Amino acid sequence: MAANVESAPEPVVLIIADISGYTSYMTANAKALSHGQALITELVTTIINEVELPLKVAKLEGDAVFLFARKEDSAQWAESKKLIGRKLFKLFERFAGKVNELSSATTCTCNACAHVQKLRLKVVVHSGEALFHQVLQFQELAGVDVIIVHRLLKNTLKADQYLLVTAKAQQDIELPPNISLAAGRETYEGIGAVEVGVYYPNGVGPSVDQLTQGSFSQRFRASWRLFLTLWFKALAPVPDGSAGRFNHLRAKAGPGRIAFAVLTLILTPIYLPVGAVFVATHALRGGRSTQAGAREDHVHTADGSCCGLKIEED
Repeated sequence: MAANVESAPEPVVLIIADISGYTSYMTANAKALSHGQALITELVTTIINEVELPLKVAKLEGDAVFLFARKEDSAQWAESKKLIGRKLFKLFERFAGKVNELSSATTCTCNACAHVQKLRLKVVVHSGEALFHQVLQFQELAGVDVIIVHRLLKNTLKADQYLLVTAKAQQDIELPPNISLAAGRETYEGIGAVEVGVYYPNGVGPSVDQLTQGSFSQRFRASWRLFLTLWFKALAPVPDGSAGRFNHLRAKAGPGRIAFAVLTLILTPIYLPVGAVFVATHALRGGRSTQAGAREDHVHTADGSCCGLKIEED
């Protein structure tokens, strides 16, 4: 395998945006697995759409997006550090908005769809150096600081949504003036103590009620688009991880998935008209939850205990 390594490490800001709470409510059946892939893809795409220079996507890792920014000269970085600080909070806002949108739009009652609103976002930021090297068509980052930012995902925080910024990163980015970080420390074997600051976003993004106040046509389009995405997901090819493709669940084309795809093809001519009626009814009701056994005013707790599905940290 040919690798092209640049001569010296560069100063960088490293960011990992990680989706938490996903694996705790996924089931092994083909429908939930297929829909889970579609929902996570929607959320990952939302994160990626918020990326703008100087931030770049390094790679997609499981249910996480690994970002970096090369530090520029002092004159340019003065503005870049403000943009990155704002973007960190925009990630939480957009993510929460997309989660609420999906929760409001879905008409499916499978385990993945019924509990999408329990998904949360963890963002870890570190600053240091990274060595850039090319492996085939992939640009890889290496170095101690790359290891540290990944290790920080496994921390002592008892929360499923937070912004964690190391002391080094706090010197290189500028957070909004109204944000205060709680000081903390994480310790890792082989690395030692890492000083961090933590912020717990609360109430970010539009509420489900705000999202359901649009017109009937808007609600119908949102639900219909999601319905088609989920329905035809079973027919999508299984990503193999090559050519830079993202396969967060590493699904395999086993007998269950193949059978589910065949059944989808058979039922499509019948179910699409029925689905259109179901989506229209859902939109007329304002897009509120029609999931079996759920109240329309039900709000999920952060740990999932309200549904008997307590979230374990990923």
